[in-house]
Amino acid sequence: MAMTTANVKNLKGYRRHIVSDVLADRYPYLENIRGHLKPDEVSTAAGTRLFPRLVEQLKNPTMPPERLTEALITICDLISHQERKCDAIASDVVAAATNLLLHSSVPVRREAARVIAGVALLLGARSLMPLGNAGLSRTEIGNNGSGPTLPRLVKLLLSCDDELVKQHTAEAFAAITIFRDGCEQMVEQGAVKGTARYLCATLPELPATRPLGICLMMLLKTLAAVAMYAKVGMRDILGVGLIAKVVTLLGRIPLETGIPVITLPESIEMVRHAMRLLWFCGNHAEGRRETLKADAVSVITWYLRHSDAKVREAAVCALNVVSLETAGKKEVLKHSLDPLSQLLHSEEETTYLHETCVQLVRCAAELPAFRFAFTRHNLQSIWLLEKVFSTTALAALAPLLEPAEDIVLRNQAAIVMAHFLLAEKPGKGDDIRVPPVSPPDLIDSPRRYALEECVALLPNLLRLLEVNEDGALKCFDALMDEPRVRKELQAHLDERREPVPTEASRKTIEALLKK
Repeated sequence: MAMTTANVKNLKGYRRHIVSDVLADRYPYLENIRGHLKPDEVSTAAGTRLFPRLVEQLKNPTMPPERLTEALITICDLISHQERKCDAIASDVVAAATNLLLHSSVPVRREAARVIAGVALLLGARSLMPLGNAGLSRTEIGNNGSGPTLPRLVKLLLSCDDELVKQHTAEAFAAITIFRDGCEQMVEQGAVKGTARYLCATLPELPATRPLGICLMMLLKTLAAVAMYAKVGMRDILGVGLIAKVVTLLGRIPLETGIPVITLPESIEMVRHAMRLLWFCGNHAEGRRETLKADAVSVITWYLRHSDAKVREAAVCALNVVSLETAGKKEVLKHSLDPLSQLLHSEEETTYLHETCVQLVRCAAELPAFRFAFTRHNLQSIWLLEKVFSTTALAALAPLLEPAEDIVLRNQAAIVMAHFLLAEKPGKGDDIRVPPVSPPDLIDSPRRYALEECVALLPNLLRLLEVNEDGALKCFDALMDEPRVRKELQAHLDERREPVPTEASRKTIEALLKK
């Protein structure tokens, strides 16, 4: 134990002989314990006085801007902890920060927006924002006026020239829209309209500085959340030209390097939020029409080869909603056939992306031209045709048997067709049959389906039989159980119908009929 030569003086509170239980007598010192604190000095208190003291300083209209900035920064540093956020909200920090959003000092505006962004992650803070600073006294409000929080943030975004103010305002919007209640507030209080107006004025130019880049990323994230979760979230987004500007922006961003003024992960995040905005707006018919008018399919298809998996997923989802329109199906056929096939064959993609790709192909395949082109492009992938179309793939394979096609292609088409004809338990494929299948039980009987839906199937197989027996024989082997097929083949032998079988093919047909 350390020893000291100096006499240790005991505290006075411990030298007293207390003979009274009255609190005033037991308290060691009764002087004013706050007397040493200066009104314009920013300091932290202990316990429950931590935030009330800082909020009192924020409400003081005589506080200089430097001290207000210091107090707001202190609050920002303290509310990184969730429990501290709750304490700050209970201490009326939302009203105090809202009141300072329109302060004459730019640094005060910056930090006030940061405080709003920090506490807006909690429902308690968002529920106080419609009141804003209305609960403050007239003296505390000063010349700032009273009103809700969101319109003040919009005013900052549109009118303040400081880039950091715009960045922190956008971060506040993104924090507010983290849940549905905040998204509804954004719509009801006109914040979506103001955000769309700002983006229409600044896009499609790439941001020139890092704060403006972060601002753009956060605003795209905000609008994507509003379009997804708010009841009428797309009301103020559609019809103002924003979709076309976002598409043009995506077309200008370098695919590999991203936006120069921000980091590559931040640039990827921005692209993902832009894709999500197009995706969610595409759930509305007007949004799909605007997207197609902006020639978005070619731009979105470009991002199907992006290095980030989440960007590819968002791009596939955006194309999926666009393909609901007939014009969208044509655009997907024109631009996206090969990239989609590559994604479906990739083993690195997520299950979600693969399943969304399948739905996209099924939707686009309602256009006959896409269905035939997709089947031709993926003729070697029987598993893919079976997963996407199942039995109905036979109708798309039949045109590939035409004599005008290459012999190798015709033979491969016949081999693939034989696979489906021989299936004992065919898959269901797409439950929405376009074109319709009637009667529905044809799906479970591929041979009957082929005879009903495949035009000129037997004549084309007979022509193929004369030049290449492999694929045609497999198809005939599968079809021999059908009396109608036997009758047609016998007629070809007896009546010498077109195509007239050669001597070699006649012997082959006779052998098939004897089975």
